[in-house]
Amino acid sequence: MDYLLHVGTLASIYSLTAIGLNYAVGFTGLVSVSHGAFMGIGAYVSAFLLKSYDLSFSLSVLMAAIITALVAWIVSVPLLKLKEDAFVLVSFGFAFIATNVFLNWNSFTNGALGIKGISGPVFPDWMGAYNLAFFVTLLLVIAIVAIFLWKLLRSPYGVLLKASREQQHVAQVFGHNTWGYRRSAYVLSAAIVAVSGAFLASYITTIDPVLFHYHLSVLLLVMVILGGLASLKGAVVGATLLMILPELLRFIGLPNSILAESQQILYGVALIVLMVWRPVGLFGKFRI
Repeated sequence: MDYLLHVGTLASIYSLTAIGLNYAVGFTGLVSVSHGAFMGIGAYVSAFLLKSYDLSFSLSVLMAAIITALVAWIVSVPLLKLKEDAFVLVSFGFAFIATNVFLNWNSFTNGALGIKGISGPVFPDWMGAYNLAFFVTLLLVIAIVAIFLWKLLRSPYGVLLKASREQQHVAQVFGHNTWGYRRSAYVLSAAIVAVSGAFLASYITTIDPVLFHYHLSVLLLVMVILGGLASLKGAVVGATLLMILPELLRFIGLPNSILAESQQILYGVALIVLMVWRPVGLFGKFRI
C-alpha cells in the first residue's frame, strides 16, 4: 500500500507539472523545453525558504510560484520574439543554463550536495497518516488548478489565447495583442510547474541539481505529447503513464545497472509508437 501511495504521489506531482506545461504548449503552440528549469526553481526557492527562514509550507509554495513567474516573465521577453525551431532551441538553452546555476550557486542551492531535510506541510490529526494526507492535498491542488484553467480557457481571454495559436494573424488584425496573451500563458504555466516543484521538494525531502537536469524538460514535453496537446485530461494521463511504466520494469528482474537506461529506451519507444499511430497523442487536438 505504501509503495502504491508513493507511486501515486509522484505521478500526481508530475501530472500537475504536465498540466502547467500543456497550458503553454497545447493552447498557444509554444513548444517549450524549459519547464524542467522552472520546476527546479520552484523546488529550490521553496526548500531555501523552508530551511533558512522557517516559513510555512503554503507560504513557501506561494513565494516559489511568484519568483518563478517573475523569472519566466523576464525570460519570455527575448524568448517569445523567436519562432518555432529557434524558440525550441533557445528554451532548451535556458534549461541548460538553469542546470548549471543549480550546480554552481552554492550559497542558494548548496551546489552538488543539494538541500537536505526539507520540511513539508503540517496536517491536522483527522487527516490520518502523513503520506496519505500529502497525497490527498496534492489531488486537491490538481483539481483546483485544472478547474481554474478549464474556466479560464472558456472565458473571452481563453478564446483569444487559443486564437493566438491557430489564427494569430486574424486576431492581430482585430487589434488583439497575441504576444501578450502567449506571454501570460507562458508565465502562468511556469508558476504552476513551480508549485509542483515545491511539492516534490517537500515530499522527497532532498533535492540536488541532478534531479532537475535539462533532460527533465524533455521528459516533461514527452508527457504532454503522449497525453495530447490542448488536453488537461491528457496531461494527467500522459504523466501518470510515464511514471507507472518504468516502475513495471522493476518487476521483471532487470539489474539496477541497466534499469535507468531501460527507462529511457521505454520513453523513446513509447514516443515513436505514438507518433506513428497517434500523432496527436492520446487525447490531443493538435500535432506538435
